[in-house]
Amino acid sequence: MPSHPSTRTHRPTLGVFFCTALLVLTQALAPRPAWSATDPGGNLVFILDASGSMSAKVQGQPKIQIAKTVLTDLIADLPAGTQVGLVAYGHRQKDDCQDVEELATLGPLDKKTLTAKLQALAPKGKTPITDSVRMVAEGLKTREDATTIVLVSDGEETCNGDPCALVKELKASGIKFVMHVVGFDVAEKEKAQLACIAAAGGGTYFTAKNAGELASAAKRIAAPTTDSGGRLKVTALRNGKPVGAYYQVFKSGQDLDTDKESLASNPIGDDGETIKLAPGVYDLKITNQEDAGNPAQTFSAIHVEAGKVVEKIADFSGGNLKVKALRNGRPAGAAYQVFKSAPADAEERESVAANPIGDEGETIKLLPGSYDLEITDYEDAGNPLLKFPGIVIKAGKTVQQIAEFSGGSLRVKVRKGGKPVGGWYDVFKAGSTGDEERQSVASNPIGDDGETIKLPAGTYDLDIKNMDDAANPVAHFPGIVIEAGRVVERSGEF
Repeated sequence: MPSHPSTRTHRPTLGVFFCTALLVLTQALAPRPAWSATDPGGNLVFILDASGSMSAKVQGQPKIQIAKTVLTDLIADLPAGTQVGLVAYGHRQKDDCQDVEELATLGPLDKKTLTAKLQALAPKGKTPITDSVRMVAEGLKTREDATTIVLVSDGEETCNGDPCALVKELKASGIKFVMHVVGFDVAEKEKAQLACIAAAGGGTYFTAKNAGELASAAKRIAAPTTDSGGRLKVTALRNGKPVGAYYQVFKSGQDLDTDKESLASNPIGDDGETIKLAPGVYDLKITNQEDAGNPAQTFSAIHVEAGKVVEKIADFSGGNLKVKALRNGRPAGAAYQVFKSAPADAEERESVAANPIGDEGETIKLLPGSYDLEITDYEDAGNPLLKFPGIVIKAGKTVQQIAEFSGGSLRVKVRKGGKPVGGWYDVFKAGSTGDEERQSVASNPIGDDGETIKLPAGTYDLDIKNMDDAANPVAHFPGIVIEAGRVVERSGEF
């Protein structure tokens, strides 16, 4: 089964900030702007200030940590299929005005990678806002659709640039973007430049004095993207009840049998899972983790529209195959293998499940169909195999199959002058002749206390070889009859 996504971490301290922000929202922030029809939908680029001043604390926490937490939570809530990019500045060198890095190029939302990039940032250097904006703009020149740029900064430009003038120039050049700015714990002088950037970018300036206000501002800026998404509800059932399964959502048209990276994936709970998705066309794969072989169902070309919910139910109704292995009426050390039934002349069979069989037996969940079962006895020499072809499995039904093995034991010793010597035994099917034609069943060294060989009931030939003598003389014991539950002893006397 494929690999699965990590869960979000909730921080109690920041939770207090968020609750406080909700209570004072109407006072702390200006009324929510009315987004026009030309506002960007699913393209977001974050520019994060990671300069040295972001190490200062607000309400006991470093500003950089608050910013990373807020953006991580915001990214976690974005719908799959959203295009997201991330740029940071001032996080690598202390006095370097060229310290601007594109951590993630604008592309399909990868929550895990973005979160890891954010969490690795450490404030160090300058505030080259102008060069940061220029870097983002370079990547937008060839885009036909508009992009939302979100700048989070706690100060003004410190590298002799004029970010406000640059944004005006970029807008005039025809690049399609809207730029919002969040001034995090800034003074009035710094606020003036940041507000100018937002106004020049056709966006809104937000003031945030603490974690709660920063979170509220970030969520309001991203609201057009979040609100433009649709929902895909997925459910997995087995005989009308929830089954352990997980989903994967892909951009439509991919080969789902290859290791393509999914846009979203997660286990499916008993009540199903609802996935946020940007409007578009998607393929869905739901994998059953309870049934043998982990069967999967795919749903192609699912159209997701803004504000609408599409529901898909994977029905894995099936039955059970219960297997046991006994030797002389008691549980045996054995293993099963289940194959999909195939014509007798088929070169290969598709294996569905294989596992050891415990003392109480094993129950194998299978989809309806015809299967071949093989049970191998690993206690007896030669590992006898029993086959049960054409077992029909029906939904809601249980079929039981017991493999009955019977056998005894052959006890062998080797002596010379009444004392143990180095020896070796070979057991063959009775009646086989010639060194090349004899069907070997078991062979091994013989210890000082002898060896006990478990054998299926039948007739065998035994050779015991004296390994201490240079000529390696052999004692032959033909036609040894092994019966269920009985022990036969043979000793090679040299």
